[in-house]
Amino acid sequence: MLALLLAVMLSACATTENNHDPVEPVNRVTDKVNDTIDRVTLKPMAQGYTAAVPKPVRTAVTNFYENATYLNTVLNGFLQGKGGQGVQDLVRFLINTTLGVGGLVDVASSMGLERHEEDFGQTLATWGVDQGAYIVYPLLGPNSVRNTPDFITETATDPLFWAAFALAPYVTIPVTALKYIDKRAQLLDASDMRDELALDPYIFTREAWRQNREYKIHDGNPPKKESEDDGWEEDEWAENDLDEEAAPAPKTKIHMQGMADGSTPPDGPDVAETAIILPSAVEANTPKPADNSSSQGRGAETATSQVDITTATSKRYLINLSSHYSEVEAAAAQGRLKRVGIQTKIRPVHIQNKTWYRVSSKEPLASEPAKEKLEELKTLTGLDGAWLEPIQ
Repeated sequence: MLALLLAVMLSACATTENNHDPVEPVNRVTDKVNDTIDRVTLKPMAQGYTAAVPKPVRTAVTNFYENATYLNTVLNGFLQGKGGQGVQDLVRFLINTTLGVGGLVDVASSMGLERHEEDFGQTLATWGVDQGAYIVYPLLGPNSVRNTPDFITETATDPLFWAAFALAPYVTIPVTALKYIDKRAQLLDASDMRDELALDPYIFTREAWRQNREYKIHDGNPPKKESEDDGWEEDEWAENDLDEEAAPAPKTKIHMQGMADGSTPPDGPDVAETAIILPSAVEANTPKPADNSSSQGRGAETATSQVDITTATSKRYLINLSSHYSEVEAAAAQGRLKRVGIQTKIRPVHIQNKTWYRVSSKEPLASEPAKEKLEELKTLTGLDGAWLEPIQ
């Protein structure tokens, strides 16, 4: 593991084309091996565990392991300068360990002592250390150079690790195995969503992991994501052609959870309530035909009504409901739409070396049916910025 880490760090120093994943080919191979092992061993055991063990018992098991590893949160809270939170977390640990019967019952939460998540990777981030290269470790999965030292603090503050020196292997081995089976069981919904929705599971997992790390580092309030390409947005490049002229599609940005108006679909919880954080709502404007004097690259103009497409009746159109910076965000939006009965597909669109992910209707429609369906979907979803894209 140390040799692999050294190789990755050296590669990261020498590679400028991808600051976050400089050894992607190696990571992809490791990820594929990990996924194969998971499908053969850990995932079936987690599914069997979920099916056989009642939910209250599984909750007690989860509480026990979260409490057993909570001293890592206590330590890193203090290291980050969060003195008040550190004291609160220490009191929480003591209460759940004693009154909560070794942590099986989360007594502290009912007393107003909320659970936090801190680790040494977050501590290094607050100290100004750069994330470094993204790494997929054998068996352990996604990580980064900055987050790797957390293996040390997590192990050093784990009472179960030190208990292993005093207890017999026939006790410690099953306890350790149950820990990882329980953790895998908590991720079943997230992994199933990835397998069902992701165009590229590797990229999906990588971006989900990175977004989740940003979420934790900023205590649930990550900074608003900015476009990395001089401020232009996906559809400012006149890609659509509704009247034989260059007609830019709407600008799009993703900056909040839920649907376009900030609400949550009526049926089922938000996809973000699984193990990963998936911010993926859309704020969009409706397209307006470009002026003949406009040039490629000019910003899309804001309009309040849908373009009249009756002059192009021979064309067929896809309905684009939203456009996203990453596949993770697009998949989250697709999942929410699916919960309200709307079937969509995700299409990668490459513009000026930038890839965007559009959530679109599955089949193209003629102009009038497309226009009617677009208005219907706008009403149903609240995505007022949905637009039509002609298919050549």
